[in-house]
Amino acid sequence: MANGAGGSIAPFFTIWTEPRATIRRIVDTDPTRNVIALAAFGSGISALSGQWSKAFANNANLSVLWPLWVAVIVAFWAALGVLSLYIGSVVLKWSGSLLGGVASRVEVRAAMAWSQVPAIAAGIVLLVAVLMGVPVPLQRHVPLSQIDPAFYKIMVAEGVLGFWGFIISLKCLGEVHRFSAWRALAATLIPGLIALVLIGFFVFAFGRLSGHH
Repeated sequence: MANGAGGSIAPFFTIWTEPRATIRRIVDTDPTRNVIALAAFGSGISALSGQWSKAFANNANLSVLWPLWVAVIVAFWAALGVLSLYIGSVVLKWSGSLLGGVASRVEVRAAMAWSQVPAIAAGIVLLVAVLMGVPVPLQRHVPLSQIDPAFYKIMVAEGVLGFWGFIISLKCLGEVHRFSAWRALAATLIPGLIALVLIGFFVFAFGRLSGHH
């Protein structure tokens, strides 16, 4: 396993159970390996699942241009996933450095991208379920009695994969920054807290200014 990161598929398996060791091998050998592809595929597979869900729910009204529309939507979300990766790496490098982290943006991108493997697996599970005919509620407020029981099982699987993916992301970020997963959690919370403070400040300032008119 010394060159586990260099193998064709080894990191896709070891990232589930050995996230710290796996991401360390990756950043020490080739920190750019599969990073763009993982970021693009992670967002793209979710968009594809959503489009297929809508198609099955409304297949009588599909346009002949529907395949082209799906391709455009998936490409857009894939590009957005890559853009989010680059923006997120800048933010998490900065917030991690506040807590003593030492990772570069390239290393943070590797940690972010490879920790998406469980999310990609969740997207594939959902897509397969949709293609097998499991009805997916497209509206937010749907009575529980109208939701197919099979969909609940899919949601349980999605929830488990999502939770484990979050744990993996903290461990990967902690490893590249060379601190604990708990400190990685703090690093991910700092940007959001700062954003909330700034929003609160602007809302308060706007309210005060409006009150003078």
